Amino acid sequence: MNRFLKVFLIITIIVIALNYQWINRGRERTSLPEYAKRTPIVESAYNYTLENPELLDHIPCYCNCYRLGHQNVKDCFVKEFKEDGKVIFDEHGSNCGTCYYTVLDSKDLFEQGQSIQQIREFIDNKYSKYGIGTKTPIINN
Repeated sequence: MNRFLKVFLIITIIVIALNYQWINRGRERTSLPEYAKRTPIVESAYNYTLENPELLDHIPCYCNCYRLGHQNVKDCFVKEFKEDGKVIFDEHGSNCGTCYYTVLDSKDLFEQGQSIQQIREFIDNKYSKYGIGTKTPIINN
């Protein structure tokens, strides 16, 4: 076997191995735990949280989860996004209608073109009667 062919095969193997690792890392990052798949509504809320954490950072939750240290509705679903792409999920959101409906209402309003302030105002008006909200800072955009 000539030298060029050997080098080509080695490079091909390395590229395949790196692609395999990259693909698996992506799956690991977005793979939902079983409790997050218990209903289509719950799964949709977890998926939206994974896709739009920046929006949900600005949306409060009114299920009294501030007692758990939550700062916003995103915290009901995700504890932490790790630098290596892994996600540490929170099971709380899978069992709380206030949480998952807050996320899904936010999703619908955002897709309708509402601003973060408008979404927040809607969430505050609709859900504040159910409990004490998280101490989510208000932003001006």
